[in-house]
Amino acid sequence: MRLAQWALVFISLFLLLGARHGRVVQVVDGDTVVLDDGQRVRYLGINTPERGEPLWGRAKEENARLVMGKVVRLEGEGGLMEDKYGRLLAYLFVDGRMVNEELLRRGLAHLFVIQPIGFYRRFYFLQEEARRKGLGIWGKGGFPGPLKITSLHADAPGDDRFNLNGEYVRICNISPRPISLRGFWIRDRGRHIYRFPAGELRPGYTLLLFSGKGRDVREGATELHFFWGSDYPIWNNKGDEAFLYSPEGKLIDRFRYRRRRP
Repeated sequence: MRLAQWALVFISLFLLLGARHGRVVQVVDGDTVVLDDGQRVRYLGINTPERGEPLWGRAKEENARLVMGKVVRLEGEGGLMEDKYGRLLAYLFVDGRMVNEELLRRGLAHLFVIQPIGFYRRFYFLQEEARRKGLGIWGKGGFPGPLKITSLHADAPGDDRFNLNGEYVRICNISPRPISLRGFWIRDRGRHIYRFPAGELRPGYTLLLFSGKGRDVREGATELHFFWGSDYPIWNNKGDEAFLYSPEGKLIDRFRYRRRRP
């Protein structure tokens, strides 16, 4: 058996130690489901289109076709952990298949690394195979890249004026190679502009751009951090939009924030 195969066997055995089972009773979107005990599960290591983005409906439908009503097995990295929203972060298996991989294989998800993942190389390979075939988000009308805004947290906990770093934008490198961030820039509807000074983002890895002050983390971390340095909130809590541009001034992505109703 080759070294890479032994590594996959080791990872699989390690993950099984923290496995959990449940039946899927609701599919929220392409990468989030609800189990019969009420627990929400967010698929680990991938990200699918958000509502309003290309192929959002198709990703949700494909996820539902794979898991709805079925008993699934959940595995995590060194045990199952929850994110700040109370969702379990997991690799989800059904009928002997990992759903995270299936969505990548079909071009309905991209690699998404917030914490180190043992399946990084496997997920990267599946993403690039789908890109080569022009499937899903890698086809016409999909995600242009090389960077993509994956979330915008416009409404910080408490009073935004006193929690400026509670506002942030998350950006992912959805290209097949490391990206130098120097010269990329982002703005809001009010035309506040931030230009990235430097840094290199690896494929599938993400960065956070906070509205307030702090010390940038431009390399050597799983998640890069940048700070706008503003003395006041940037994003409008009632609704806003982030526009991301290449160093040449080409609009490469936009993300609309809508305030959630109580």
